[in-house]
Order: sequence, then C-alpha cells, then structure tokens
Amino acid sequence: MTTRFGVDVGGTFTDCVLYDEASGTVYVDKAPTVPAAPEAGVLAVVRDGVPAATLAQAELFLHGTTVGINALLERNGARVGLLTTRGFRDVLEMRRGERDALYDITWTPPPPLVPRRFRLPVTERIAASGAIEIPLDGADIERNLAVFSNGEIEAIAIVFINAYANPIHEQAAERILRDQGFTGEISLSSAVSGEYREYERTSTTVVDAYVRPKVSGYLARLERELITAGFAGASLITRSGGGAMSFAQASGRPVDTIMSGPVAGAAGAAGLCRRLQIDQAITADVGGTSFDTCLIVDGQPQLKFEGVVDGMPLQLPWIDVRSIGAGGGSIAYMDEGGLLRVGPRSAGSRPGPACYDRGGTLATVTDAAAVLGMLGHGELAGGVQLAFAQAESAVEALSDPLRLSVTDTAAGIITIATAAMADAVRSVTVEQGYDPRAGVLIAFGGAGPLFAGLLAHELEVGRVLVPNYAGNFSAWGLLAEDVLTTAARTMLSKLDQHALQRAQQMLDGLVAGLRDGDGDADGGRSAVEAALELRYAGQEYSLPVAVAVQDGRLAASPDELGQTFESTYERVFGYRLGEPIELVAIRAGLRTPLPQRVYGTPAAPRGWRCNTDPVRAYSFASREPAVFGVVDRLALGDGDTVRGPSIVLEPTATTYIDAGWQGRVLEGGVLELVLEAGA
Repeated sequence: MTTRFGVDVGGTFTDCVLYDEASGTVYVDKAPTVPAAPEAGVLAVVRDGVPAATLAQAELFLHGTTVGINALLERNGARVGLLTTRGFRDVLEMRRGERDALYDITWTPPPPLVPRRFRLPVTERIAASGAIEIPLDGADIERNLAVFSNGEIEAIAIVFINAYANPIHEQAAERILRDQGFTGEISLSSAVSGEYREYERTSTTVVDAYVRPKVSGYLARLERELITAGFAGASLITRSGGGAMSFAQASGRPVDTIMSGPVAGAAGAAGLCRRLQIDQAITADVGGTSFDTCLIVDGQPQLKFEGVVDGMPLQLPWIDVRSIGAGGGSIAYMDEGGLLRVGPRSAGSRPGPACYDRGGTLATVTDAAAVLGMLGHGELAGGVQLAFAQAESAVEALSDPLRLSVTDTAAGIITIATAAMADAVRSVTVEQGYDPRAGVLIAFGGAGPLFAGLLAHELEVGRVLVPNYAGNFSAWGLLAEDVLTTAARTMLSKLDQHALQRAQQMLDGLVAGLRDGDGDADGGRSAVEAALELRYAGQEYSLPVAVAVQDGRLAASPDELGQTFESTYERVFGYRLGEPIELVAIRAGLRTPLPQRVYGTPAAPRGWRCNTDPVRAYSFASREPAVFGVVDRLALGDGDTVRGPSIVLEPTATTYIDAGWQGRVLEGGVLELVLEAGA
C-alpha cells in the first residue's frame, strides 16, 4: 500500500481524496473550482484536505483535469502553424464527406484550429510502404519558418503523408526548425499517432500542438506549488484511455489528457464492479456542469480508439464516456416555442445556482431540487448553506411565463434533466448492442445519487449502487489508476498466421519503444497488453479485439481471433457477414499496477453535523409532497437498511430515495438501492 491523494477538477467543485496507508482512513474534501486558475483550486483543496505532515509523507499525487479540453472548447490554446506534405494543405478544412448534422441545412463545420495562411506545404513524399519517393526539401521549411515567425506562431504541428510508416522526414524537419532557432512547441504526427487516416492524424497532431503550452504550463506550475507545499512524491495525471502517466510524459504528449477528468469516475466504477463481481454496469456521474456516463462490461470500461471534441477527431485511446450539459448548475429556460428546457448552459461555480446566494438569479437544476426539498436541510459540501428563498424566486420567475406552479416547474426541470441523462445512457448501451435493463446503475458525483432512482426508473433498471465517497468518487477512482503507456501502428494484411508473425514483430518494437520512453515504471516487470484492429475485407472501419499476451507473445490463433471478431461484430451490428477478415492495426500497452487500496469508512470532515430531522419533499412516485426521513450515511454500518421515502446525507453528496425503493449497506460501505416488488 502507498499513501496517496487524488484531486479531480470539475466545473463547479474541485474534489480531493486522501488515502492514508497507515490507518486505512479515507479523507474527502471539496473546494470551489477556480476556472481562471484551476491550479489555485487544486492547491486550496490540498491545503484544506491534506495535513502538512501527511503531504510530506505521501508517495503519489494523482490528478484529473479539464485544462486541455477547456482550451479546445473555449478556443484559447496556442497559435499553431502546420507543416504538411505539398498537396495536403487543406486536409483540415476538407474533413470527411459526411455532415455531422445530417438534416440541418444551416450546419457548417467548426473552423480549423489553424487558418490557411499558417498551413504551409513542404516538398517531400513517403510511400505507404515507408520508402522515400521524394526527398525532404529543407529550404521549404526555412521559408515557412519565416512566415510562422511573422505570425507569432507558438507551436508547430508537423504532419507528412505516410509518416506513420516512416518518420524520418518529420524528425528531420524538427531538427531544421530547431537549428533555425524556433524555441516553441513542436508536435510530430509520427510521435502522436502511428496510424493511417490523414485527416484524423492531422487533427490529432494539431490538437496536441494547440493545447501543449497550456497543459504543460499548468502542470509545471502545479507541480512547483506542490513541492513548495512539502510534497516530495511522484505526480501522475490520468489519460483519456485510462491509466495514468507522469506529468513529464503528459507535457510531451498533452493530447492524451484531453478526457483526463471524466475517465477517473469510470475507472473507479470498473474497480467496484470487479470487487462486487458485476458483469454489466452503467455509470451516472452528475456534477455541477455535466452528466457523464460510461458502460462497464466484465469489470472494464468500454474503450474506443477515436474520439471527437467539438467536431475535431482525435486518434487515440479513449474510454467511451459520453458527456452532456446536464448537471446541478444547468440553467432552465423557456424556449421560443414556450417549452421548458434545461442546459447545456451552466451557472458554473460563480455565480452558481441562485440558492448558493453568490449572485446567481437564473433557475438551475439545483434550485429545482432545493424547491422540491430533495436536498434535505440544505447543508451541502464546501460549506454551502442553501438559500431556499432565492431558489424559489428563481424558479418562480420561470414558472410565471410557463403558466405552471412553482412545484410543477421544479418537478419539470428535474424530469427533463433526467430524460436527457437517460438519452445519453442509451447512446452507450442500446446503440452499442447492450440492454441497460440488464445492468446496474452506479451513481456518483455531487448530484448523481440525487438522480439515481429517477434515472433508474427512466431506464427500467432495478438496482442502483451509490459507492463510498460518492461526491468525490472520481477523485477516489484516480487513486487506483495504473501507470499506463500505449502505442499503435497501422498494419494492413489478411488475417492469417503470417500476419500474426508480422504483428508479433511489430508488437516487440512497440513495447521496446515504450520501455525506452520511460513507460516502464517497474523495472521491466510491467505487464504487456495488446489488441488488434480487425474488419471484414473491403470495409472502411474496424473493431478492436483484445489479445492475451503470454511471455511477450500473442496468445491467439487466427481462427480464435476471427471468432472473437465475428461475435463482437454481431453484438454491435446484429449480424455476421462471413467474409474474409483483415488486420488493420496493432495496439500495445505497458501497464504498471499501483498498490491496492482498501475501501474504508470515510472520516467525518471537521465540523460535520447531520441534521436528521424529517423534511417534506416532493415524491415523484406519488407526484405530491410527502414526509421524508433524513439519514446520516456516516452513521450507517454494513447490513443497515434505509427505506424510502428517505434522504441520505453525507459530506459530499445527497441520495434521494423515493417511495418504492429500499437501501441496504453492503460489506465495505456501498449503498445498494433496490426497487421493491410491485413498485
């Protein structure tokens, strides 16, 4: 075991979890997020939640951040220049042939991160085989650097055609730029992505360059401040595809941190599924600004190898977490047609919901929950005491034009938000060939347990789990993230024994590169992982198939791989083609597990007092107010039961248990909610 602490930065709150190895005690804390300087929020919650003596002895700091994705969404990253093979200058603008919004005749793609005047051609050509067809013209690079200098370019992306097969020209171009005095950031497509598909590889490399100064600067400041505060251990950050990497690795490959924040909760839920032997689960992570959901199958979150952010494809491992703007701070409004809408715009941490009494005046999901009594006596994490009068005024201002009562308006806001969450869940279940009714709902985040029963009802799920430290569960998930590095290479071939021999050679090379790149944090004892991208011959897209690795060797035959691929294809698409199968790419990973944690009882924060007097709250089961019991979760022990209607309070979250649901504390402290027969 290792004493460690994790900090997850959300849109409203920054969450901290400290796992004390000596005592097995878990400490949780929250502080308001500081959007303009997220490291300030991190340091504030660390100072408040981690004693100085423990901080000095801690061996690991694990972090989840939204700095990279925020830079993309807010378009405030670096000024980027692009060097590309002559004839491919407009790849970013031409995109693919399809439209993102098929039936929207006004749809236009988002503008490229690099304007055309800074997308400059270079004479060179590498064949798909890796052979040099046209040598690199260094004079082109020198001329283009002058254009970049005049444009005050801060980072340069180098993307040459077929560089995945041979990176020699990209590496030479980087040397020329440095020899000519360029001191900014440089991203090479051959280092960022080893796969074909020119548009996706170009987009990924440009995004890496775009967020590189912001991410690397943030991590450097945060690490420096932690050291100043007394921390002497190692700092790790979560990757979009799961696992963690060092701050130094993340600074050199920041595109891997784009989804750093949302994936930690999925990792924590996957660990919970393995512990409780749950075959299928759906996560419901509801925070202040968003709802994140992920499908967990056989103890593993679903993994993709291409994601999309704001219309920009990213060619990298990506835990399939779907996010929508439906959180506690989501603003409710009446649209032009007179209908009630919720989100995606959020009140954030400042001014926040009206009931936070920080200047907010617009009705939010939290205000609706406060009006309905779903938040008990109104004492929330971070020292927030709800101002019920302000919440009612905000909802009333919306109810008047809707011609609804305040109660009906508030109930409508909650119902609409729940329906949006259910749609997001269906996108990771039904659309992927899974029945949500066959799974368990795992609810966490500050507002996840609040919506758990309502969302389960919408999805027809009869079992819900509210994990320990629910409001800070993503930060808890950080503490179990293994150190992981990955690499991939395109390899087009018919799936046969000869192809597997070539794949083995490629795997050996990828693993050697990962070890040389400091990816092996355990002195050669890290576990090797592998997957093959397969497709039916003639198809455009592929499906990943995991392959067992024994003593460094791929432990599967072509027939076994083919059967696994066809089973996966049938589950996703509903049929099999029976056509020959092609190998498209090989993926390698190097995983170093962190020491195991023990699920312990969370220590009560300083000054924690739970008012357990009953409250009147709205029951969605009966559609009218009812008396709800109030329960202190920290006072519950293994085997204790709670029956709805009840509200269970803990330092960082509120669990709303409506009539018809019954709760039971499982061994280790997890709260299980089960729909009673006939409810």
